[in-house]
Amino acid sequence: MITIKRLNHVGIRALDPARSAAFYVGVLGLEPHPTKKNWLRTKDKEFSVHLMPGTERSTDGNDAADLARHFALESDDLEGVVDGLLAAGYKPFQSDLKAEHRKELTDSRDLTFGIGTIFVFDPDKNLVEFVDRTRGIFPEVLGQVP
Repeated sequence: MITIKRLNHVGIRALDPARSAAFYVGVLGLEPHPTKKNWLRTKDKEFSVHLMPGTERSTDGNDAADLARHFALESDDLEGVVDGLLAAGYKPFQSDLKAEHRKELTDSRDLTFGIGTIFVFDPDKNLVEFVDRTRGIFPEVLGQVP
């Protein structure tokens, strides 16, 4: 059984990052992340919006535009997430920061590729990311360790 703690962040395609930031900061009241210019967060710092630079969205699930639009669920057990997805017949993968390279996962032994998170497309090609605040890019780059 996969255990999810909470929604962590959403990734939103930003065709014009300045325009998008003006909406999310100026209208919705999110605040810029102190070190990552394309991350915004709520004032309590519990939830983030990741503005992903992008162009047109592909339809096949195989390019960076598809990875831009996602939501991320937080779990303390990424190995369990991978095992659960594989057992259910899904194809989890890891990606590098620019979504140029992927590592398809066939087991949960080594989850250190790329940014250290897990991705999977649901049956309708919606992208779900699974993160652990203590692993991958989150503790070092984003400072999101609780």
